[in-house]
Amino acid sequence: MCTVSWLPDPHGYTLCFNRDERFTRAPGRPPAVREAGGVQYIAPIDGDFGGTWLATNAFGLSLGITNRYSVPGFIVPARPRSRGLIPIELIMHPTAAEAIAALGASDLGMVPPFTMVAVEPAGPARLAAWDGRALEVSFHADAGLILTSSSVTEPEVAASRKALFAALGDVTAEALVALHRSHLPDRGRRSVCMHREDAETQSFSEVRVSADQVSFTHITDAPCRGTALPVLALARRALPCPSTS
Repeated sequence: MCTVSWLPDPHGYTLCFNRDERFTRAPGRPPAVREAGGVQYIAPIDGDFGGTWLATNAFGLSLGITNRYSVPGFIVPARPRSRGLIPIELIMHPTAAEAIAALGASDLGMVPPFTMVAVEPAGPARLAAWDGRALEVSFHADAGLILTSSSVTEPEVAASRKALFAALGDVTAEALVALHRSHLPDRGRRSVCMHREDAETQSFSEVRVSADQVSFTHITDAPCRGTALPVLALARRALPCPSTS
C-alpha cells in the first residue's frame, strides 16, 4: 500500500513516496546514509524484515517498491522472500537500466508480486512489475502520479487517487507534497494520506535530485501530522564512463 509521484526537471527530479502499512507491522527505522558496493545511498529500513521501500543513491537513482495485490493464479510460497530486500540489493547500480537488468537476471521465484519504480535524472521513470511468473518493464514519462496501490478495494482507490493527481494541472513539487499530505477527496481509504481502522500512511519521503546534490526528507508518521526529520544529503556523483573494451 503506497503512493509514488514525481516531477522531472532538466537536472534531476522530485520524488514523493507515501508508505501505507497495517498497524501490526513493526515501525520502520528512519533513513540513514548507507553504502553498498562502494556506492553511498539513503534509505529507511523496514522494522520486520530489514529491507526498504525506498532507496536513493549518490548517482541520483531512486528505487521504490510497492506490493501487488490480488494477482490471479499466484500462490504464496511457504517461505516467501521479502520484497523490501530488492531495492537494497540493486541500489549500488548507477542507472535504472542496469538496476532493472540485474533484477531480471535474479531469482524471483520466492518473491511475492511487486512493482519496482526506478527513477533517475534525464529519463522516464521505469516500472518493473513482477506477478510471480514474469517480469514486465514499462516506461512512465508524465509528471504526477507514477504508481499507487491498496490492499482494499484497489480499483476504486486507484481511480480516486489518479483523478486527484490529474486535477493538479501544472504539476509543481509543492503541489505534489501537499497532495501526499492531504485527505482529499475525504479522510479514509481513498485519500493519498490514507487512514483506515487497520492501517494508515506511516511515513512520507521526499527525494530531491539536483545537478550537484541528492537530498532525502522523511517523516516517520502520517504526513498530515508528522514532523520532518533533519534532511540527509549526498554529493551527486557523475556516472561512470562507458567501457571501451
